[in-house]
Amino acid sequence: MAFWKQLVLTAVLIGGAGVVWQEFDVLRALANLDDGRVDARNDDDPQKAPVVVASVSVAKDDIVFKAVGTGRALRSVELKTESAGKVVEMALAPGKRFNKGDLLLKLDDTEQRLALSLAETRLADAVRKQERYTRLQNSGATALAQLDEVRTASKIATIELERAQQALEDRILRAPFAGVAGLADVEAGAWVDSDTTITSFDDRSVILVAFDLPETLISRLVPGSEVTATTPSFDGQVLRGTIADIDSRITESSRTMKIRAAFPNSDDMLRPGASFNIQLVLPGQTFPMVPELALQFARSSVHVWKVTEQLAEKIEVKLIRRRQGGVLVDGPLAEGDNVVVEGTQRLTPGKPLQIVNQTVGEVK
Repeated sequence: MAFWKQLVLTAVLIGGAGVVWQEFDVLRALANLDDGRVDARNDDDPQKAPVVVASVSVAKDDIVFKAVGTGRALRSVELKTESAGKVVEMALAPGKRFNKGDLLLKLDDTEQRLALSLAETRLADAVRKQERYTRLQNSGATALAQLDEVRTASKIATIELERAQQALEDRILRAPFAGVAGLADVEAGAWVDSDTTITSFDDRSVILVAFDLPETLISRLVPGSEVTATTPSFDGQVLRGTIADIDSRITESSRTMKIRAAFPNSDDMLRPGASFNIQLVLPGQTFPMVPELALQFARSSVHVWKVTEQLAEKIEVKLIRRRQGGVLVDGPLAEGDNVVVEGTQRLTPGKPLQIVNQTVGEVK
């Protein structure tokens, strides 16, 4: 009798355990669905692998390059005089604007004016002699050799006059182009020579900012491309310029190339020598973009599972760059293709698929 009681008790316990296990299995499946995980036992067709998919989008492989550069004026020179002498007139003033050819500084020119007057007198005398000998030669009263001598003397007197005029002009320092003067290092009455730096002189209508670009990005650079920049001199203000100059060679030690960007400065806000934080968008090719979850890594390759006529197709891809939650890849994928993002562990080439998610979201 005890044996039959034990047998009945054992059967009851086994049946209860089966009911509990069944309920636990159902709860686990529901939890998996809530979490976005897929369980094959919930599939109506056990031959199909339940998967979650996402759409392939396309994006350009643009690179945002940042660098720090130094600004310089469009044209900039250190002014010096052509000759030595005492400063008798000073038009220079810090920040003063000049047009090309304006007088900036004048040296004492007493000796040069005297030399010019002497050269003018000698030339006039030589011209009179040449005219007289020419008339005599036409009448046969003088030899051709004498006429050649006076002609030569006339040419020499002309050269001496030009030299005297140039010496007088060298006593004046003029603006080499339209620009702004810096702080002058001399005053009226000072003695200067050709080694004395008078002041700096800049054309600040455009500020050129030089920076270095790595050789790996040079092929992406297009002359005239837009560049943005900020400078500590005007915090918060974004400046817009263009690529103006590209160096002819790569620097061997740094494997970079010197680039210059031009920023208009019509309001004269920017200054040479300031630092600039450059930002340049370098355009790239267009590639498919997939979610990171779609990527499957093998020993020597990377692949995704593409949905082709409700079947799994293994597509090998090459990683290009991560981009805002997605990954740019190079491979035979087109915009709008579906790739598996969950349920990949059960997939083999040609495996029938059941797409669980109804709305396919595009990768952003």
